[in-house]
Amino acid sequence: MCIAIYKPKDKLINKATLKRCYDSNPDGAGFMYAQSKKLNIQKGFFDFDKFYEAYKKHEAKKCIIHFRIKTHGKIDETNCHPFHINDALGFVHNGTISGFGNNIHSDTIQFNEAILQKLVGKWGNLSLFEDPIVNLIEGRIGYSKLIMLDRHGNHKIFNEDKGQWDGGVWYSNTSYKPKPKYEQSQFAWDKYKWNTGSSYRSNPAKLTHSVSPEPIAQAVLAIGDECQVVEPIVDHMTQATIDVGEYVEIVACNKNGTVDIVTDTDSTETPFIFYNVSANKLMKEDYDFDFDY
Repeated sequence: MCIAIYKPKDKLINKATLKRCYDSNPDGAGFMYAQSKKLNIQKGFFDFDKFYEAYKKHEAKKCIIHFRIKTHGKIDETNCHPFHINDALGFVHNGTISGFGNNIHSDTIQFNEAILQKLVGKWGNLSLFEDPIVNLIEGRIGYSKLIMLDRHGNHKIFNEDKGQWDGGVWYSNTSYKPKPKYEQSQFAWDKYKWNTGSSYRSNPAKLTHSVSPEPIAQAVLAIGDECQVVEPIVDHMTQATIDVGEYVEIVACNKNGTVDIVTDTDSTETPFIFYNVSANKLMKEDYDFDFDY
């Protein structure tokens, strides 16, 4: 799902928090800042220590930070964020934008080339900071979030209300938070085998027996949380399905105790919203599970 971060000047993010972001989104890191009327982008970090060494020199500045987890496109420097819209304006993206992306280039790259670059080419950089254009872009990107920064240090967060502020820093989702310990009970689950190897790329573990997570109360879920599907989900109107093991993002918590989710997996070309899904069919991605082997 990635995580995008807006850090104001003189606000500091501790190393442990950044490491959690990297471990949860390990497919390339980068950051950008403005200095002396120049937009500076450093990206293509596939090692946390190298990222942190570069970032540490600029941590007191206003910075936009991004940690990627692959959906569309290759895992390489080209697909790492941030991206230049032009020499004076850049951005990062968290989410998936429908209609864009392929096996080579991410949806972010294609959205930049097809939409953002053409907008500023015709109307100038400031057009992306104007309310009518902001509203149009937010309507197009759905539950995605964008952060813009120009060479003068002006910034704009698109879909700001879908992320959260914590300690004066804005995060696009909760993958920066410590993973709470969660007591996992085990019992037979005859129909499905669940393999946690796809859940944590940085520390994969395989289960040798059938297990099923405890149901998750809807109250512990929040908009922006990443979850893994533990029971098949079917949209009864369209017959669209999500299989066990796929990843989704919470986009709404409903009064009836259900949640709305959006797909965002390597196997799904276009994200799809599923409404009124039982929280019991989801496992929150930021839990640490302790199993007996």
